[in-house]
Amino acid sequence: MPVLSSGRHSMTKLSLTLSVLIILVILAVTGGALYLSNENKQVTEQQALASLDQGIELFREKKYEESLDVLQAIPDGVIRDWHLPYYTATAHVMLKDYESAAPILEQALLLNPEEVQILFELGVVYFKLGNLALSKAYFASVVEIDPSNEEAKGLMDIMANLERQQPGANQEENSGDDISGAEDH
Repeated sequence: MPVLSSGRHSMTKLSLTLSVLIILVILAVTGGALYLSNENKQVTEQQALASLDQGIELFREKKYEESLDVLQAIPDGVIRDWHLPYYTATAHVMLKDYESAAPILEQALLLNPEEVQILFELGVVYFKLGNLALSKAYFASVVEIDPSNEEAKGLMDIMANLERQQPGANQEENSGDDISGAEDH
């Protein structure tokens, strides 16, 4: 009996050794996959930053549709930089798609609440959408942060003149054709 018992013990030990070996192989493979996954995430972030740079360059070259294509192809959450939603929204503005631009600019504002460019562009967009009150509030924020911003002051004067010419006019009736903003970026 002792020989059989020793044989069973050897079989159990071999089984246990094989089980541990299999678990170690699985962990090694899984750990490697996790490492590769993290490495790919870093590459994705680097690629996203390169795409952001490319999108901004296309924007500066006034290739707004191409810029928008590049910027919108960047996966959500890979980078948290206010420039991504700002340039995406401003490309929409240049293509006269103000309704798409507004919520994207609001996202940019969450990332950088005191950036004059974002506040100014929001003022332009809400003017174009016919919301004078919100537009004025954004331009007032621009002037509060940058009192020397003559462009924002001038646009506030234009809106004040419009209000004097159309007292009590519904904000939604304003077509927003009297100002434009994003051309100077």
